[in-house]
Amino acid sequence: MKPIVRAGATRGHGSALEHVRRELRPTLRALETAAAAPDALVDAADELPALQYALHVAGERVLGLGPAPGHEEMLDDLAVALAIAREETADVARALEGADEAAAAPLVWEWRAALFGVRLALERVEAPPPEEPAPRVLHAALPVVLVAAGIAAVLAGALAELWPLWTAGLGLVATSTALSRRRP
Repeated sequence: MKPIVRAGATRGHGSALEHVRRELRPTLRALETAAAAPDALVDAADELPALQYALHVAGERVLGLGPAPGHEEMLDDLAVALAIAREETADVARALEGADEAAAAPLVWEWRAALFGVRLALERVEAPPPEEPAPRVLHAALPVVLVAAGIAAVLAGALAELWPLWTAGLGLVATSTALSRRRP
């Protein structure tokens, strides 16, 4: 299916995502209000198809954004969450077609969970991508430096017949071994 709207083509990725978020906010609020009051679901039944379509349009816009660096998987998660929420809304709307709240009542919890999934996916997209930690050069070089210093201390202690220097050298070698086995 070809996306209806290519929001990322006319604006920057961040502003296009903000536009989707702004358009989605009232839809989610209306859906969550309807899902929060299962007794009044019949009153909201007429609005559900329009709200379902708004979820569909938001999903199309998210698919049209294209991947942003560091957010590829998160945008996919948002598109999936929107599709699930759209389908759950459709299930509730179908159950309410005969004005039967009892048929829709078992679906409300799944529907609410799907709406929460959309909120959670939106939060994940808003968060900055996790930064990879810089390689710890000091951590990698420290065992090598300690081994070199330890060997020098053992050699100097043995030649000068100073057992404390010799023992300190063995301690440095042992410490370097322990540090080289630890994962950063």
